[in-house]
Amino acid sequence: MTASLRERLLEYLDQHKEVTTEELQKVFGVSRRHIQRHLHQLVDERRVSMTLLPGSHHTGVYQSVLPQGDEFHAIPQLLKAVEKVGGQHLLGKVLEQFIDQYYGKAIQKTPEVLSQEDSVLMNWKKSPNGWWITMRQCPLPNTPEAEIVCQAETRIFSKHFHAPAIHFSRDETGVCQFFIPQKTQETQTASVSSEDVSPIKNR
Repeated sequence: MTASLRERLLEYLDQHKEVTTEELQKVFGVSRRHIQRHLHQLVDERRVSMTLLPGSHHTGVYQSVLPQGDEFHAIPQLLKAVEKVGGQHLLGKVLEQFIDQYYGKAIQKTPEVLSQEDSVLMNWKKSPNGWWITMRQCPLPNTPEAEIVCQAETRIFSKHFHAPAIHFSRDETGVCQFFIPQKTQETQTASVSSEDVSPIKNR
């Protein structure tokens, strides 16, 4: 799956010390406004920092802000090494173990209880056929193979909630959603209907 502009921006920022809006505009071939919208959102989320150029009130340089210190740079390389040695199957198992530990007690409750809690990781919303999870924080941001992380998350959610979780990617926002079908008396699992699908609201 093609990475979203947000993911590509984070990856580019992670690989370059300082970048300007003009540089990113040339690299990605999109409008300045489109680039700035994503950059401002990332600055608000404290994923990216911005410093004005000397003598300028408008033009700034952007830098990646690592959530866990400089060692976070090594994680993508480590994942690639695992995949090279054991293939995608081993990589998937390693990611499952990591994600299981990452969420910990945060998902060892029922969706009904989780929906009432104020979580920094995810938002819960009830629908006629199940539950929507809108992620607020990725367990492995800046990972080039983001889809593999999402697949591992899907398996972990399926295991914990005893239902076949379904992953939905949102390229425009960079936010992922998962649907957890609710078991009914008529069927073992309910399918996703058109009335379930709704746009992501501001978190």
